Amino acid sequence: MLTGEPIIGLAAGGMVIGLLVAAVLARSGNVTAHAAGGGAMGAASGGLAIAGLFVLASSVLLPGLVHQHGFDALIALVGICGGLLLLAVLIGPALARTGAASVPELIGVRFGRSARGLVLLVAIAATAGLLFGVLAAASGLATRLFEVTVGTAALAIAGAALLLVVPGGFKSVLAGSRLVAGLAGVVLLGVLAAVCWALLGNPLVPIAYGSAVAQIGPAEMALIESGAVDFGVFKPFLREFLTVDRLNWALLTVCLIGAVAVLPPLVQATGVFATGQARRGIAWALTFVMIALTGVPAVAALARLETYRAVSASQTFADLPVWVRRASAAGGVLLHGTSLHLVESVAGDVARGASSIEAIGATMADRGARAEAIWQRLDPAVQSAVLDLGRRFYETPGQPLEARWTPYVDTVVTAAAVAAGNTSGKPDLASIEIDPQFLFLALPRAAGMPDVLSALTTAIVMGGAVVLIAALVAALAALIVRDGTAVLFGREPRRVAQVALIRGVAVVIALAFALGAALVPVTADVVLVVSLSVAAVGLLPAVVLAMWAPRATPPGLVVAVVGGLTLGIYYFAGTALYSVSFYEAWAGLSSAGPEAYAEYEEAREVWVAAEGDERAAAYADLAARTTGSLWSPGLANWFGIAPAAAPVLAVPFALLLGLLVSFLSRGWTHADRSTTATTSTDAVGS
Repeated sequence: MLTGEPIIGLAAGGMVIGLLVAAVLARSGNVTAHAAGGGAMGAASGGLAIAGLFVLASSVLLPGLVHQHGFDALIALVGICGGLLLLAVLIGPALARTGAASVPELIGVRFGRSARGLVLLVAIAATAGLLFGVLAAASGLATRLFEVTVGTAALAIAGAALLLVVPGGFKSVLAGSRLVAGLAGVVLLGVLAAVCWALLGNPLVPIAYGSAVAQIGPAEMALIESGAVDFGVFKPFLREFLTVDRLNWALLTVCLIGAVAVLPPLVQATGVFATGQARRGIAWALTFVMIALTGVPAVAALARLETYRAVSASQTFADLPVWVRRASAAGGVLLHGTSLHLVESVAGDVARGASSIEAIGATMADRGARAEAIWQRLDPAVQSAVLDLGRRFYETPGQPLEARWTPYVDTVVTAAAVAAGNTSGKPDLASIEIDPQFLFLALPRAAGMPDVLSALTTAIVMGGAVVLIAALVAALAALIVRDGTAVLFGREPRRVAQVALIRGVAVVIALAFALGAALVPVTADVVLVVSLSVAAVGLLPAVVLAMWAPRATPPGLVVAVVGGLTLGIYYFAGTALYSVSFYEAWAGLSSAGPEAYAEYEEAREVWVAAEGDERAAAYADLAARTTGSLWSPGLANWFGIAPAAAPVLAVPFALLLGLLVSFLSRGWTHADRSTTATTSTDAVGS
């Protein structure tokens, strides 16, 4: 557990109890409440509830992203706000007018069962991917906060989410989300204001942020002049377009706007508003989210500034400030890839019988992909030093932080510094790595604030994770039961049967995904990016054709969705996974210049002439040249577009294809259209 204090567990338990009470008070046996909130809240109240779904992102995921990439990470902030604006202005009111509770139901009203089934598969895929990615990220955070295995963390989080879903479906989930949003507005923003006061002398976050930004530039220059910067990994906080170029910054922002606007959980959550309140309610949600997101750059800037101060003021690792020591004890700060938390974890493994480096590696795998990766990246000499110190800690339990810090620095950090080539023994920016997920949780420590505030902050962050996962579970269960049965059987089950089925399916989904998160190591950011891309490519063209193309036909809709997904998957997989073949096929469309092309041809000739192991190494060099990152293209690209920006190619292609096929199939009729429309409208109205 974070710094070993039981107050963290008590605060988290209190949060779960509060969520359960809110869910029970909002319990309902009404099918519309389970599927879309049942019109139970007014504009401001429902807007606060929807804003609560973004607590995890605004407090944990986005500050870390901005801290790592600075200006370039503002894509996420602009994309979320733009997506909510698009949902408020265009999509939400359209759903309210048709009476549809989900995007597949909207498509079914307009185009019939077959089109509804296709869009349903896309919605399920996007929602399931988001659920898996968020659950993996939340479980990884919980393993470090509460010293449990990733399986235990995933099951506990999924169980807490079910406590929200079962009583009233979306209605009870959003009641819990409203509680979390209210607490976050008071506690998290209050803590941030207190941190700004303690560190910069001003409790007004925007003004304190400006002060931090004014100090970051000179601090970076001072570190550069002192030689404490490794230019291979250092990214100035205020320099734009270092991770993403200008073109892809704009394209990725547009992609995220489109994806957020059609995300199934958000679309279905708009049903929580009373009649005629959808547009105002989402406007309130956008207002609350924007208020929360204004604190994200401040958190990132404060973390950067405090890191610069720590490096500048410390001549040795033993001199690092108390907040670094406490964060290291929680696993939130790595010193040359190690942490005091890692040693404590190994001491616990020694107590359970692990006596070798291999055995420790096996126990790290049980804690999740990140813990295993941290251990495997260490030099064998460093692993040996960690194991030796872990044995010492096991023999002398209960020591205070200071008593553990000195031997940790003298043995483990010293060995890790030598392995990393740091012969000076002084901290530099390359030697200190802050876990992005711990930024907000570490700031109260950096400001010397009481432990109870850290406990409350941790509890609210985990509460935000629970309500987001509960919303994804509720959305997925409602899609499978209501839309799935309508597609398969031409009608939805009776009201009582629907509620029972939604609850049962929600239990199965939560348990299955918890088991998957425990057994399948994934990189959460990749899963989330792919899921958002699927939503943008598969759902946005369908919604546009349904609402603004009165002459669109069912064949046009089907071809648009299939064609867009095909192009999007082809571009994403080709540039990210099969980049050499993709570049060979489309070299003429690549943004690479003549010099890059000449270097590639030289590397290709080496690969063709190589044999045996050298051939594999030469091909790996080719792949490294052609493959970029999700955000920045390698040689394999069309017009310089990054893999994650594939929707900007796929969505226009899908719309043009859909309109063309609709023009060619103007005489199309489908027998199931009127039946589906009547069934859908009646079901929502009930």
